[in-house]
Amino acid sequence: TVFMATGVKQRKQSKRKVSEKISDEINEVVIPPTPGFFERRRISEEKKKYEEGLEELLQSYEKDKEVVEHDSPPEEEERDTDTFILNFVFYLTIVLIFANTIASYLSGSLSILSTLVDATMDLTTSTIMRLCLAQAQQVDPRYPRGKQRLEMIGVILSSVVMGIANVAMIFQSIQAVINDTVDPHMTLGTMVILVTGCSIKFVVMIVCLKRGNNFCKCQAMDLRNDILTGIVALVCAYLGDAYWKYSDALGAISVCSYIAISWIRNTLEHIPFMVGVSADKEQLSRILKIAIEHDERIQKIDHVMIYHIGAKTLVELHIVMDENLPLKITHDITHPLEQKLNRLDFVDRSFIHCDYVCDGDH
Repeated sequence: TVFMATGVKQRKQSKRKVSEKISDEINEVVIPPTPGFFERRRISEEKKKYEEGLEELLQSYEKDKEVVEHDSPPEEEERDTDTFILNFVFYLTIVLIFANTIASYLSGSLSILSTLVDATMDLTTSTIMRLCLAQAQQVDPRYPRGKQRLEMIGVILSSVVMGIANVAMIFQSIQAVINDTVDPHMTLGTMVILVTGCSIKFVVMIVCLKRGNNFCKCQAMDLRNDILTGIVALVCAYLGDAYWKYSDALGAISVCSYIAISWIRNTLEHIPFMVGVSADKEQLSRILKIAIEHDERIQKIDHVMIYHIGAKTLVELHIVMDENLPLKITHDITHPLEQKLNRLDFVDRSFIHCDYVCDGDH
């Protein structure tokens, strides 16, 4: 009986020690604190951003599936619409130059004069874009790959011209303040001209944004700046006439500064495309999906490189297939894949290399 009691006591002590050890280990575990309001908000925004990006990628997959089965590149079918939009913006700008000239003469406002400068530069921008589009459509044996990269050059030239013109307008406004020559006079005719011009440009801007290509995006940004210029010029000219005359000059300086910064930033964003920056991850994913699903005899993707040569990209893709496949079979697999990739809206040219071993292209 004594031995049995001793054994029971030892087992209880052993269980107690094990329980205490487990309790100590649990206490040593660091329990993360509950995230605060801002942290939860950040996590929610990141999750929302991820889900939106995933949804856009899936939509791109579906769009690519339709494009690669089509007979001709979609941009050729949409070229007429782009040309019509550019022509409309061009002739609209000519009309608005005359209208803004009248408004500037009637008001004597620096803010409204900035709209005239902006409209004149719009005409220059539209001329540059039209020339680039016309040159890109011409067939020249000296340019075997065409002149599609002129699109990017046109965007950069437009940005430089707009930036320089608005900086010049800023200096003119500062000089007017120093010389005390600011004297705006707001009239009903000036208001009607500016409001009508802004309304028409807003409608055209919405159409350009829906188009989504580089030409129309450039025009949409230009129209957005025009609308902002018109609204701020209208308000500042009125304030300068009714309350404080220097608000007119300050309005011109503010608007021109914003436009100059926007176009300079646009130039800096496009320069990497001319240098040869890598394509984004979404485009890489779209290329890989098409390559993987193209033919079951493609065993591996050995190497892929996608980089810009202007507005569009060049694709270098190395695929691995069975070394015993005949040349005719490998050609019949790689050539249709190359044609599929060339139909994508962001691809200018693709090169498919077939190999029998995965060597990483060293």
